[in-house]
Amino acid sequence: MEKHHQEINWQAPEFHYHYKDVSWYWLSVIIAGLIILTAIWQKNLLFALFAVIAEIVIIFWAKERPKILNFKLDNKKVHVDKITAYSYEDLEGFHILEKDDFNELILKTKSRMHPFIKIIMEDIDISRVRDFLKNHLPEIEYEESLTDHIHKLLKF
Repeated sequence: MEKHHQEINWQAPEFHYHYKDVSWYWLSVIIAGLIILTAIWQKNLLFALFAVIAEIVIIFWAKERPKILNFKLDNKKVHVDKITAYSYEDLEGFHILEKDDFNELILKTKSRMHPFIKIIMEDIDISRVRDFLKNHLPEIEYEESLTDHIHKLLKF
């Protein structure tokens, strides 16, 4: 494989969007309302205020549609649009998670604050990406965390 002039480019949404119907929003408001009423009953007005703000943010984020980003793998870095680039020296490994509706490239970073970077891969040959990345990073095992499962359950 020619290593010096190769790069892989693709476009994909910044996150996987789940359509949320009116019942999802009603359920969210009801749960938030119960939390707020419990906080007021416990005379914890600060937590009640926090719950109101959190519900507003959840509703705002739930309506947000993903932007289409450009991704590029080259011999030095993994580029995420014009937002940022991750040097291979700052990464510990990669995993390609194959799902029914889309595939996901997961990069393990050396950072404790953001240990994983997840990049959606649509309409791209994942074996080509895997072969390319194996020249720069080890392939690692990745198990979906509790946060990943909650994210799926809540359709976020």
